[in-house]
Amino acid sequence: MQLDLSSIDWASLTHAYGSAEDVPDLIGALRSSDADVRGEAMTELYGNIFHQGSRYEASAYAVPFLLELVADSTTPDRQELIRLLASLAVGYGHHHAATGFPIAAMRDTMAQVPDQTWQSWSQAMKEWYDIVSTGQRQPIPLSKPERRALETRHELAAYDAVRASVPVLLDCLDDLDAEVAGEAIHALAWFPEEITSIRPRLLAITSDNQQPEQIAGAALVAVGLLGGTLTQPVSDLFDTHLRTTDPHLRWSAAVAWAHLALEDVPDTAVAELRGWAAIRGQDTGQTVWGARRGDLALTMLDRVARPVAEAVRAEHVAAVLAKQPTSNWHNHFNVVLNRAFPRMEPDHGRTFQELAPAQRAVVIWLTENPHVFGTSGPEGPLRQHGLPTTYAALRTYAELDE
Repeated sequence: MQLDLSSIDWASLTHAYGSAEDVPDLIGALRSSDADVRGEAMTELYGNIFHQGSRYEASAYAVPFLLELVADSTTPDRQELIRLLASLAVGYGHHHAATGFPIAAMRDTMAQVPDQTWQSWSQAMKEWYDIVSTGQRQPIPLSKPERRALETRHELAAYDAVRASVPVLLDCLDDLDAEVAGEAIHALAWFPEEITSIRPRLLAITSDNQQPEQIAGAALVAVGLLGGTLTQPVSDLFDTHLRTTDPHLRWSAAVAWAHLALEDVPDTAVAELRGWAAIRGQDTGQTVWGARRGDLALTMLDRVARPVAEAVRAEHVAAVLAKQPTSNWHNHFNVVLNRAFPRMEPDHGRTFQELAPAQRAVVIWLTENPHVFGTSGPEGPLRQHGLPTTYAALRTYAELDE
């Protein structure tokens, strides 16, 4: 039975640009036989119910209708719809590729705000949208923390709406279209509360020698992201893929090991991660998880073998520091910072001596290259990485002026 888009009062709901009254026509256009019409509708939906990664009141309401399209095998571009559903559930997946989606923490945070408060905040924002939509200026009625909490509330509503789609996504694992099956694997990885139904299906895929390497590899990483117990059959499966000749399967098995075993990751998996981390500069291809294999490998090494990760990072930093560009120092400056301080920790609070070796090397390099502190201004990047924002303060931080 086809759901009725008109059953929702879309005009009373809000998205990134105010009233969500345009959403039903956009969803309807996704059935069009014209690829350009579908593409434009998809772009518009990303722009209003998933604007720059944010979810809105209308986002969760759109999910059942998108799911209905996915469940219909005659719908074109179903893999794109599944990708949109995954985005609505968790935002940008690469933010969670090293940790899994923190749904338990999100639920705990949201439970601390009474329902009456949520309703009050939602009403205040609706009234604000109504005023600014007429062209009038009006201060936003909520503080930044309140707006962020309300955004998280919408994120959770969208997440739970997509979570209800798990049975349909499980059916998609058997789809003859490999892109549909692959996107379904990616989406299913974010629902640890449904591990009982999801994990056996993913393990079956990784155990099937007839599956394409990309599909089997995605399923391996998804098993790791879901969490759960590392049983002997699962570890044996990971070990089998670690010994394969296919590099993507080895990478996937090593990442999955790191997710589930943490400090008990075997040396073979650590070595595989180190190999990928060592070539992260040359590994330019994006994975379905939104991160390059080398970058994710280095992040996982940080979790399971920090000394190994620091050694690899020191090698990368040394290579970057050895380059002396004749121009575009600002970009070089940012590359140097990102290689040494990849986690963007503005409040890490560590002294110079408490920094990792690669990080100390960067600070020293900055004190030896005052010309980097030019008119383009490094203050923003320095602040983002938790470093003093002036040349003089950086020298003091590095204990050079004592």
